[in-house]
Amino acid sequence: MITPASIPRRGIDEQSKARTAQMSKSFRFEPTSTSGLQSALRAVVAPLLAGSMLAGAFVALPAIAGDRSVDKASEALQENDVDRAVHHAEKAVGEAPRDANRRALLGQAYLRAGRLTSARSALGDAVLLGESSPRVALMLALAEIGSGSSRAAVAILAQQGNSIPAADRGLAFALAGETARGVEVISADIRAGNDTPKSRQNLAYAYALDGRWREARLMASQDVSLDVLDRRMTEWAMNARPEYAAARVAALVGATVQADRGMPTELALANFPAAKPVAKPVPVMVAAAPAPAPAPAPAPAMAAALQPVAAKPVLAKAPAPVVVARAEPAKSEVKIAAIPASKAAEPRATMQQAFAQPTAKQSVVAKPVATKVAMAPASKAPAKQSAAALPAPGAGGSHVAQLGSYSSEAAARAGWKVFQSRYTNLKGQQPVITLAKVDGKDYWRVAAGGFDAKTASQMCQAVKASGQGCLPIAKAATKAGNGAVRVAKAD
Repeated sequence: MITPASIPRRGIDEQSKARTAQMSKSFRFEPTSTSGLQSALRAVVAPLLAGSMLAGAFVALPAIAGDRSVDKASEALQENDVDRAVHHAEKAVGEAPRDANRRALLGQAYLRAGRLTSARSALGDAVLLGESSPRVALMLALAEIGSGSSRAAVAILAQQGNSIPAADRGLAFALAGETARGVEVISADIRAGNDTPKSRQNLAYAYALDGRWREARLMASQDVSLDVLDRRMTEWAMNARPEYAAARVAALVGATVQADRGMPTELALANFPAAKPVAKPVPVMVAAAPAPAPAPAPAPAMAAALQPVAAKPVLAKAPAPVVVARAEPAKSEVKIAAIPASKAAEPRATMQQAFAQPTAKQSVVAKPVATKVAMAPASKAPAKQSAAALPAPGAGGSHVAQLGSYSSEAAARAGWKVFQSRYTNLKGQQPVITLAKVDGKDYWRVAAGGFDAKTASQMCQAVKASGQGCLPIAKAATKAGNGAVRVAKAD
C-alpha cells in the first residue's frame, strides 16, 4: 500500500517514458478506430469524475435567472440529453445575448455534446461578460485543451490557483501537457491529507500521461481490482499520444468528439455590442416668450417704419418639459445622410439658437426641396477595421486601451486571458488593472498599455469592430500602490 509520504515529489523516469512509446506500438492501435477509442476512454476515465468539481460542473450552474429555455436546458443536461440541452441553451442565449450565465450554460451544453470549439467560444464569451466562477474557468480550460490551445488552458488554471480543487486542477494541468506540474499539484494535496480514491486515481492518470507507468500502476492498484487495472493501463497507453487530446477531454466529461463548425453566427457576441451609456439630461436655459404687443393703430398713408416692440426677452429655466408636436413629413421624400457620432453634442446649441431668434423670422419657412443624399455604405467601415493590422504595444506609452470593467480582480484577470487569446498583439503583455469606485461599488478596469494616442485609438477600433467596447485613455504619470497605472482622463 502506498502512503502519501511515499509519493515522490519530482523526478521523471526517462526509462518509463521510453516504455510509453513501446507500449503503444505493442498494442498496434490504429488511429482510424476513433469511435472505439472514445468508448473505451469513457469507461476508463469515468471513475475520475466521481465526487469532483468536474462532475458538479455538469449538473447545473448556479445563479441563472430562470425562464423556460434556461430551465429546459438545465433539465436536459441532468437527463444527459445533450442535443435537447444545446437546442434550449441556444434559444436562451438568443433571448438575452449579453447574459453571462446563459453563455456559460450554452458552453456547458456544447462541452457535454463533444463540440469543443463551440464550447470554447461560448465559455470565453461568458468570461468576457463577467463570469468568473472556478467551475466555468475549469470548463473553459478543458475546452481550450480539446481545441488545441493548451497554453491558454495553462494560463487559465494558473490564474485560478487554489479556487479549483487540487485533484481537478492537477489533472487538467496534465491534460494540457504540463504533466510533471499536474503530478506535483495532486501529490502535494495528498501529502496534505486529502488522500481520497478520486485524488489517487487522478494522480495515477497524471503519472500515466507523464510516462511514469510504474508509479501509475502502483497508485491505481489501491482502488481497483487486478483485471480492471490491466485494462485501465492498456487504455491509458493507447490514448497517451498528443493527437488524442480532444478525445481525452471528451472522455473526461462523458462525451464523444463531434465535428464542430462553431456556434451559429447569429449568436456571435460581436453581433450584440454593449449598449452605450445614456447621458443624464442637462437643464437648458431658454429665452422666455416676449409679452404680446398691443394691436397697432391703423397706419397713415405715408406712415414711417413701425417701431420695434420695447419688451426684451428674459432668460429663465424652463419650468416644465415642453411637449413638442411631431412635425408632419414632407410630401416629397428627403433622404438624409447619417450624422457622425462626433456631432452628438450639437443639438443643444442649435436648440438654444432656435429659441433666441425673433418670432418674425421664424414665420418664414423655406419650401421643401426633394434632395437625395448618398448614404455611406455601413458595411465598409467594419471591414476596414478588421483588416487593419493590430498595433504593437511598446515600453511605457502615454495611453492605454481600456477593454472591460469587472466586479472583481479575478474576473478582470480572467477577461485579460480571453483578450490575449483573441488579439495576437497582446500575447506576452501584462494587463493594466485599475480599481475604480462608481456609485459606491468597486469595479476593476482592465486595459492594454504601451500605446500612444494614435495606436490606442487603432487598438480600440479593432476591438469595436469585433463587437466589444473599448476606450482609448491617457494614463497618469503616477502609479497606484499595486503597480497598476491609475487612469487619469479619457481622450
